[in-house]
Amino acid sequence: MLSDWLRRTAAATPDAPAIVEAGPGEEDRVTSFRELFEQAASLAVRFVEKGVRKQDRIALVLPKTTEAIVSVFASLLAGAIYVPIHPQWPKERIETVLADCAARLVIEGDNGSPPRITDREKGCSIPWRGAPSVPSDKFGSLPRADAGDSALILFTSGSTGQPKGVLLSHRAVSAFVRWSAREFQISSADRIACPSPLSFDLSTFDIFNMALCGATCVLVPGHSLWMPRFLVQFLREARISCWYSVPSILAGMLEEGRLAQHDYPDMRLILFAGEVFRSHAVSQLQAALPQAVCANLYGPTETNVVTWCRVPRGFDGLQPLPIGQPCPYAAVAVDATTGELLAGGDSLMSGYWNRPEETQHAFVTLNGKRYYRTGDRVSQATDGNYLFLGRLDRQVKRRGFRIELAEIETALASCEDILEAAAVAVEDGKRGTAIVAFVHTRSAGAITLVEAKAHCARTLPLYMVPDHIVFLGAIPTGGTGKIDYLALSRMAKTLNHAGSDHAAPNHGDQDRSPAIHR
Repeated sequence: MLSDWLRRTAAATPDAPAIVEAGPGEEDRVTSFRELFEQAASLAVRFVEKGVRKQDRIALVLPKTTEAIVSVFASLLAGAIYVPIHPQWPKERIETVLADCAARLVIEGDNGSPPRITDREKGCSIPWRGAPSVPSDKFGSLPRADAGDSALILFTSGSTGQPKGVLLSHRAVSAFVRWSAREFQISSADRIACPSPLSFDLSTFDIFNMALCGATCVLVPGHSLWMPRFLVQFLREARISCWYSVPSILAGMLEEGRLAQHDYPDMRLILFAGEVFRSHAVSQLQAALPQAVCANLYGPTETNVVTWCRVPRGFDGLQPLPIGQPCPYAAVAVDATTGELLAGGDSLMSGYWNRPEETQHAFVTLNGKRYYRTGDRVSQATDGNYLFLGRLDRQVKRRGFRIELAEIETALASCEDILEAAAVAVEDGKRGTAIVAFVHTRSAGAITLVEAKAHCARTLPLYMVPDHIVFLGAIPTGGTGKIDYLALSRMAKTLNHAGSDHAAPNHGDQDRSPAIHR
């Protein structure tokens, strides 16, 4: 059980540092394993005493702080399921997720005050106490979870226009964490950076390897995640030895953060996942950190990591980097007709929360084994490594976040002044993925560009808000009457290469030439 790891490590090395909140120019806040366990267990006892039952959902609407990590383990020790929600999501989206998962408790807060705990079932609050206030002899009365019990729900973008929850069990998370600890020899000597939000599955590597191996988890301040120069300074000053993030963060550190201009004697492991990392950038990363092992990890949220590839020494970046071969706990197959990668094994999700039909559609059974349809097209090289070729659907990745373009269209179409919306993604060699939305409004001037962007920001996370919005007299369609996404993609590529264009909006039904607003 994930919570057992913290219990055992706290008993074995009680005074060792578990969590460090650090940043250049700031004094470190250090929490030992004894303090982390006692705070989490005390909170868990209070949860149970207030009537929280096994597998109740506890929503964490918290920035990434020590209190957030305490809340994760308190939820698990109480036998509950933790549901991490990014506090910067729009309020409407947060409320949608809270209602969808039927959260029993909601823990909210910011960096400057103790979290607030609300019992949504009883309509009351539970006090937060940083120091233990429950006798330790009560810790043994906490409920025991089973390996198949759910540990967390991660909500991702949904093609129906609503976020959907991926249900992960203790067994599923444990399979990945135990393998990564063995394969990369994580130990108590390591200082593992935690750059990803808790609502992102990459964070499970950071916080649970800390609990399993007795490593120190160093929290990367959330506001600095896209500040490359700060991150490079953070690596050096926090003496980070293990780093796991999406490639776009590392690319920024290479290009804008001048990563190659400094030495990092403590760094020994660089892992990346979540999106394609361009081969030339991987080569630059390895050259900047020659002593570190670099590895490409692959797998959607529904499976966590299922394949991996250690970057060979001297990788020249002239060939695409494979997504590698299956992890020992994983099973993969390829659909012979579509080339889709099918993923199974111990790290597989239990299903989508409260969505039995989508869950059924997401899986296929081959030779008695259950596989998840990843939607990714792959090929297999002669050396056995799998190569990522692209998507079979309209899902895209940006900064590691999964985005269903249909959800953006639904958000735009929910505005009463927009009759129809279509969204496409285009690749930019330097800036990565750009999202372009095309809209057809009720009349000329019915809605401005600023109003359309503001409407998106009220319902979508910032990473899903379109980079450009284009007003059209009509959305182009093909012979069957369906939206012509190929035509829109060509239009979007022209826009992306042309730079800013503030042409006047055109709403005439006859003239279908695009009026571009960005």
